[in-house]
Amino acid sequence: MCSVKPTKNGGRKVTPSGIVYYEDNAEGHAAAAEDQRATQGGGDVGETTQPPTPPGEEPAPPDPTDCSTYTDAMWDTACSKYYKFAHMKYKPAPNGGQTAAQIACNWQKLCKNILDPIRDAGFAISLSSGYRSPAYNATIGGSNTSDHTFACAADIQLLSGDAVENAKKLFKWIGASGLPFSQVIFEGRWVHVAHGGRSPASTVVLVTRNGKAPYQNGGGRSGAALPADLKWA
Repeated sequence: MCSVKPTKNGGRKVTPSGIVYYEDNAEGHAAAAEDQRATQGGGDVGETTQPPTPPGEEPAPPDPTDCSTYTDAMWDTACSKYYKFAHMKYKPAPNGGQTAAQIACNWQKLCKNILDPIRDAGFAISLSSGYRSPAYNATIGGSNTSDHTFACAADIQLLSGDAVENAKKLFKWIGASGLPFSQVIFEGRWVHVAHGGRSPASTVVLVTRNGKAPYQNGGGRSGAALPADLKWA
């Protein structure tokens, strides 16, 4: 859980095109956690205690090829049909042997392969959490192998209407869509979705009703073990 004090304006910055992002310092971390709680309706800040990776299922690191060569001069420019690099929320920083440019590349792939198709399907999704800098992730007690710290994951939700029912609809559509997600988690009021992430095949589909552990295993990519209200097939 986040232990930093909330803030009103400190730590938030806005790009020329109007995208809010955060400074990678104590004020920025507090602002990010505050904004995430406001959109997600409480609960944990997400994915800090997923099931452990079984022996022999350790995934390969994300593939950074075939992406733009990122520099911070590109921060407020488009990386996909609907998204900019600034939608990451934090400027990328090296982590786990990957450079900042490779982290940005992961974000571009997530947007092109997952988030853009969700938007094309008519879902007006909001991003409550995208990339998490290593410093911010440590502040909230996250795992240093979290897909968020490699910009391979986003927490998304629909802000109008019933949050839980909307999350169910979004989760089931993603599961049935055939999109190349590496993990999808129903979190109760939002959905965590990853592309090119480090989740083993055995935990590609997970469920929790309140954004916290413990997680229920959904039975692999088919969702065979999902509860009745979350089945997509």
